[in-house]
Amino acid sequence: MQRDTIASDISKITLHLSLSVKLMPKEYKSLKQALVAAIDVCSKFTFAKNAKHGVKLKNVNEIDLSLLICGKQKIRSLNKSWRQKDYATDVLSFPVHDDLRDSPFGLPPELELGDMFICHQVAQSQSKEYKVTYEQEIVHLFIHGYLHLLGFDHEISKSEEKIMQGHEQALVKKAYDKIGWGKNG
Repeated sequence: MQRDTIASDISKITLHLSLSVKLMPKEYKSLKQALVAAIDVCSKFTFAKNAKHGVKLKNVNEIDLSLLICGKQKIRSLNKSWRQKDYATDVLSFPVHDDLRDSPFGLPPELELGDMFICHQVAQSQSKEYKVTYEQEIVHLFIHGYLHLLGFDHEISKSEEKIMQGHEQALVKKAYDKIGWGKNG
């Protein structure tokens, strides 16, 4: 299993990346670059001074999270165990905290956010379906999963779905622009 730690100079987020699938060195390099862009926009969103443009976590200086890019078998097993859905899905998030948005509780300065799993094969398939690159789809799935780790949940109500979708679209666009993909998103 390949493991790496990803953070950028401007980000307050550290991502512990593991891959249980094989990628060519060039693919891995472009995946890491894409994830750095995603981490940067998620960091700005999470540490926004204005809550209208993001989520402000009280007392938190750094965020730590894990991402495993895995195969269909692993994600199907997790999906069946945790959601009682017997199929390979694209992304699963397992937050440490229920909902960090507007949390009245003092949080630790170094916050463990949770674990995220993205299915390599489903991401490949969806990238073809949506006519985007594999890296673009991974960025989209990462941002979707990250919002779940913060406490957003599109499955609980239409209004929550609309809120999450708005944040997701804005963050994906910012990440695409940051890496130079512009109008592809």
